[in-house]
Amino acid sequence: MPDRKPAARGEKKDSKDAASAEEPQDEVAMELASIKTMLQGIASDIGEVKGSLACLQTTVQQLGGRLTEAETRISNLEDGCCTREKTLGQVGKTVEQLKERVNYLEDAGRRNNVRIVGVKENSEAGDMEKFVRTLLEECLDMEADGGFEIERAHRCGPKPNADAKFSRHILVKFLRFSAREAVLRTAREKGYTEWKGQRIFFSQDLSRDTIQKRKKYDEVKRQLRSMTNVSYAMLYPDTLRITVNNKRHLFTTPAEAKAFISTLR
Repeated sequence: MPDRKPAARGEKKDSKDAASAEEPQDEVAMELASIKTMLQGIASDIGEVKGSLACLQTTVQQLGGRLTEAETRISNLEDGCCTREKTLGQVGKTVEQLKERVNYLEDAGRRNNVRIVGVKENSEAGDMEKFVRTLLEECLDMEADGGFEIERAHRCGPKPNADAKFSRHILVKFLRFSAREAVLRTAREKGYTEWKGQRIFFSQDLSRDTIQKRKKYDEVKRQLRSMTNVSYAMLYPDTLRITVNNKRHLFTTPAEAKAFISTLR
C-alpha cells in the first residue's frame, strides 16, 4: 500500500507558495488603481486648467481690444490737443494784435490832448478853459489866442477830499493836433515850469498800457536829467530817443539805453 503523507505536505507547500505569489500582484493592482485614480485626477485638473487658460485667453484678447481702442482714443486726444494748442497759440497772437490795435486807436483818440500835472485844486476858479489859456501865457510864454483853440478842458476823476495831498490832472483837448504839439515842444524846451511856486508838468495823454510800457524807462530818464548837453524824448509807443551833440540815438529797451549812458560818463 503506497505512503500518502509526504504528498499532503507537498500540497500544503504549493498552496503557500501560490498565496505568497498572489500578494505582490494584489499590491501592484492596488498601486495601478491608485495611479489610475491619480492620473484621472490630474487629467481632470488639466481639463480645468485648459478651461481656465481658454477663459484667460479670451479675457486677454478682450483686454487687448480695449487697450487698442484706448490707445486709439488717446492718440486722437493728443492730436486734438495739439490742434487746440496750435489754435490757442494763434488766438493768443490775434488777441495781442487786437490789443495793440485797441491801444493804438485809444492813443489816436487822445492825440490832441495834453495833461497838466501839479496844479492845485480850485486854482481854475470855475472857468477851466480860461485858466488853461492863462497857464499857457504865463508858464510857457505862449499866446493862447494864436491858434490854440480848446475843444474842452476839465479835471480827471472825482473831486478829492479837502485834506487830500494830491491834485487831479487837468486834461486839455485842443481842436488841432498842431496846437498840442506846440505846447509839448515848448514845455520840453523850457524844461522847468511852475505856477505860483508849484512845479507843474505838461505831458502827453496816453492809454494805460502805453504808459506802463514807458514806465520801464523811468530810471534811465532820471539819469539823463542829471546830465548836461543831453536831451531825450519818447517816441510812440515806447522807443527812447537820446540826443547827444545833435546826434540822435534810438533805444527799444532800458538795458540798451543804460549801456549807452555809461559810455557818456
